[in-house]
Amino acid sequence: MPNYSKGRLLKIGVYIPALDKSYISGPDKYQMNLAHALADLNEVELLLLHHRPAVHHLDINAKHVIVGDRKPISWELKLRKVKLDIVHFNVIYAVPRIFFPILNCKKVVTVHGDEHWLKEISGKNYSRLNYRIRRLIEPLLCKHINIIIAVSYDLKRRLVKFLKIPDSKVKVIHEGVSSIYKPLPNASYVKKKYSISLPFIFHVSNLSPKKNPQTLLKTFSELIKDGFDLQLVIAGARWSNTGISSIIDSTELTRKIKVLGYVPEHDLVSLYNAAEAFFFPSLHETFGFPVLEAMACGTPVVTSNAYSIPEISGDAAILCPPLDYMAFKNAIEHILQDAKTRKKMTSKGLENAKKFSWEKCAKETVKVYKQLL
Repeated sequence: MPNYSKGRLLKIGVYIPALDKSYISGPDKYQMNLAHALADLNEVELLLLHHRPAVHHLDINAKHVIVGDRKPISWELKLRKVKLDIVHFNVIYAVPRIFFPILNCKKVVTVHGDEHWLKEISGKNYSRLNYRIRRLIEPLLCKHINIIIAVSYDLKRRLVKFLKIPDSKVKVIHEGVSSIYKPLPNASYVKKKYSISLPFIFHVSNLSPKKNPQTLLKTFSELIKDGFDLQLVIAGARWSNTGISSIIDSTELTRKIKVLGYVPEHDLVSLYNAAEAFFFPSLHETFGFPVLEAMACGTPVVTSNAYSIPEISGDAAILCPPLDYMAFKNAIEHILQDAKTRKKMTSKGLENAKKFSWEKCAKETVKVYKQLL
């Protein structure tokens, strides 16, 4: 066995196809921030594995390895020639990557989601062919994975059950919140930029049923009925579709709801800062980046008590059952009306967010690498 304690760097390949695409999801954000933090530690020889010249350029000390097409077997055989110690994936590639057992190195996989195992969350998608294939193949592939990293203890408990694997095979490493998310002395420009004319409640998500849009809009409607002169500002991809537009129109509050779509990250930070409160009534989260991002900006958070959210938010947010729109309404009203509560929540949120850093995530990940080898 190589002696890594005497100067030899671990040769780590991070499979990061997110570099090749324009749209960035939460798991993609994890890969990019982890790669940055791993490079900063200078404890590994880092290789970024993807399929074509990158759209996103990470200014870090790492070599890009373009592995070409995604055809089964050929991709794995090309990667064998790189002679990695460890390849780190961002999902169990049950459908397109069923041949990754061919890889002649240790394999680490970070798992971010499990909704394909949860009928109550995935709904009609539960019976889709690709979901059924994933549930069938993932437990088999786990025999060829050395370590699984879960992004929360809540997720780990379910993975051990669903994948039928030993508890010791799953390590929990919380994700981080980027240092760009912080209190700003003046974020008012962002209201003018996006034509926000009133104090506003902020929400960030990529529209999907699990983000609970009906409760989001119903809660806001109840706030307006109680006489609050507010706007609801929504940022995130996929909100501009006919289904959600009809829901918004049915609230008769179209003028008070602003759907921004995707916004640049620096504007996102300013929107968190400028908001009266951040509202996130999600039905299912395995981590929940927006909750921590809002806290890191000093914004009071009202969110649901579902899945991993209590673990991540600690005592720094007001938690309510995800379908109880009246409880959410009362919580937001309390924040709007009580300056002491706002100040206390801001302080607790800032302290809670400090517990989650990418440096800490990278150090714990390197520890897993070293233990594995």
